[in-house]
Amino acid sequence: MGKRLRLKAGDIFAFDVDQDRCGLGQVIEPGAVFLTTILKKAYPRDVALSEVDHSDILLTGWTMDGRIRHDFWRVIGNLPVPGNIPRPCSKVRIGSEFWVQDYRAKPIRKASRLEAEQLDLHSSMSPMSFETAFRAHHGLAEWNKAYDKITLGYRLSQAGLCEA
Repeated sequence: MGKRLRLKAGDIFAFDVDQDRCGLGQVIEPGAVFLTTILKKAYPRDVALSEVDHSDILLTGWTMDGRIRHDFWRVIGNLPVPGNIPRPCSKVRIGSEFWVQDYRAKPIRKASRLEAEQLDLHSSMSPMSFETAFRAHHGLAEWNKAYDKITLGYRLSQAGLCEA
């Protein structure tokens, strides 16, 4: 088992796409389960951080740190976290009612009818799902409908549902 690396907000990590290119992501909220972004572009494996547009986001959501612990996702530097990262709320059933949770899954209030109908339950997706969605975006794998929920557009629409 790999050594646990203490992730920091802003850490940029790379994962292999093929022998010449890599995908890049950024840690937004650190932890064993962390909020991440995956950037749209495939970069040369020797990319300099000064060449990275870390605001050009393809995917975002919660994931686990296993790929980092086992060196499949390699931290290559740190950049400021962009201000355009959605942090959508979600819903949770408490007793017989739905409640709105903040993006860290802390219940904050009872959900409106619209929120109860349309908000997602708080969830995370495996690191491999993020990688495969990135590859599918670049025509190297098949797109799975489940990946729709980690696209930037979908996450922005979920964030827009919260009335809090």
